[in-house]
Amino acid sequence: MCGGVPVVFDRRKFLAGVAATAAGVAAVAAAPVAAASPGRRIPNSRIGLQMYSVRDAFMSQPEAVLRALARAGYRNLEFAGFPGGTDPAHAREVRPLLDKYGLRAVSSHHGYAEFLDDARLGELIEMARILGQRYIVCPGGVPDTAEGFAEAGPAFNRAGERIRRAGMKLGYHNHTSEFTGHGPDGRTFYQILLDGSDPELLYLELDMGWSSAAGLSAQENVELIRANRGRMLLAHVKDLDSTGNLADLGTGVVDYRTILSGATRLGMREFIIENDDQSNPLTDSRADRMHDYLAALRLR
Repeated sequence: MCGGVPVVFDRRKFLAGVAATAAGVAAVAAAPVAAASPGRRIPNSRIGLQMYSVRDAFMSQPEAVLRALARAGYRNLEFAGFPGGTDPAHAREVRPLLDKYGLRAVSSHHGYAEFLDDARLGELIEMARILGQRYIVCPGGVPDTAEGFAEAGPAFNRAGERIRRAGMKLGYHNHTSEFTGHGPDGRTFYQILLDGSDPELLYLELDMGWSSAAGLSAQENVELIRANRGRMLLAHVKDLDSTGNLADLGTGVVDYRTILSGATRLGMREFIIENDDQSNPLTDSRADRMHDYLAALRLR
């Protein structure tokens, strides 16, 4: 599950993607190298945390959690609800805490049905305005059929136009079924959504963990970003172990050096760490370690 959305997982495809990545890495390692590169890093100003990763702690002790995340080095956050309720009034309570600890709200997640309701969409825009967000993201809820994704394109266009007028961008976050499901013409659900929506009205937040779980190798993830250059602006950086279970970033098998090397060169802007298997920054250091891994990762 991810925010209440079921995740379709095909272990065979995932392992095939891991194997393809390993073969590509071996080929690169075997090739002659003209000169050693000192390596690039993702600037801390581009690293964030999806608050679903610390959801229970945040809901019960919001200020203490925000203070702990700031001390861990985070500057950017993506929200998945607020203590007391996901509405403008509670967003107003969170904003002073962000300012107090030097934190920035990059985006927030809201279910598909919320983007279809004009009144609720107005609330989403107002919450985003209060928090100073650049993006509002749908993390799922589209009916998991070819027809559902075909209908979602025009629906997102309508919502995206209203969000654009407010000075922000609408994004869509994938799980696995967008890549494992196909329409009668052979297109994936993801491609159906892309073809049916305006690239100036619906942007993309690529969950690289779930795309890898769906069977995309590291190189295929990079090619997906390349094919949607200028449209794929945000990422969820999520790790999986060799059996496909969730893992803290840096402890799993997703080849983030390859994926993020390509993503940074292809214009992706925000790199948001997530582990649905939540932690508590008041009692453990998992969120700290994931931040430190991504901040120290040397890219090609």
